[in-house]
Amino acid sequence: VTTLLFHIPACWTLVSVFGQGSNGAAMAISMSFWFNALILICYVRFSSSCEKTRGFVSDDFVSSVKQFFHYGIPSAAMTCLEWWLYEVIILSSGLLPKPKLETSVLSICLTTATLHYVIPAGVAAAVSTRVSNNLGAGNPQGARLSVLSGLCLWL
Repeated sequence: VTTLLFHIPACWTLVSVFGQGSNGAAMAISMSFWFNALILICYVRFSSSCEKTRGFVSDDFVSSVKQFFHYGIPSAAMTCLEWWLYEVIILSSGLLPKPKLETSVLSICLTTATLHYVIPAGVAAAVSTRVSNNLGAGNPQGARLSVLSGLCLWL
């Protein structure tokens, strides 16, 4: 609510008073996001309800974060590279003889191919979460049932 109370006058000032138009609205949104982040930082820093979250950072935590970034950064880079190359292919198709038609067809093909990848990946993530939750709860039969239901969805 506080961010909204900040955003409305900021947007009005930038759009109407300074005459920035849509650029002013975009700047107001950016300013509101930063204002919201600042409020959240102050809340976590000074609120008594977040007192237990301000503990000392252990060496185990630092090594876990290092391991996370060791695997996470290359994974994120591969995903970004894949999506960027799709965009490069679509933009390059504009250089073909009938660019409007070629770009439309290629965009439809790539979107369809992506759809065929994203749905199984989502099912795999959901099944993986269910299996890990069941195993963590000491319920191997529930984990087995989750795997079987995932296989049924896959088929």
